[in-house]
Amino acid sequence: MSSGDDTSLGVSGTFRLHLQAGDVVPGGPVPLILGGELDRVEADRLLAAITVLVREHPGRPIALDAGRLMFLDSGGVRALLGCQQFAEAAGSRLSIVAAGPIVHQVLEITGLLEIFGSPVEVLPER
Repeated sequence: MSSGDDTSLGVSGTFRLHLQAGDVVPGGPVPLILGGELDRVEADRLLAAITVLVREHPGRPIALDAGRLMFLDSGGVRALLGCQQFAEAAGSRLSIVAAGPIVHQVLEITGLLEIFGSPVEVLPER
């Protein structure tokens, strides 16, 4: 998945979850920026993106930037956990490096902050 947007996954259209690959730095984690909403309906798209990243960068850690994610429900939490399990089974580690206030709160309430690497809470841009 090259730097860009959802079209690099071979899909186009209007989605509530926005995915953008970040620039890959040699020796660093593979970044994926999440924006919009992550719920049960969008879960398969996230897994597809993680699958592409794991296959293109075997064994490299994947860093999710969820600072632009404005909605996360239980279906989205399940999707994140499923993606983490998939990445680990493939020899990669998935973490969340940044989370907006809503996502940070959901991860805190569910006890998942540490599981995802204790993401930094970022405030939305105004």
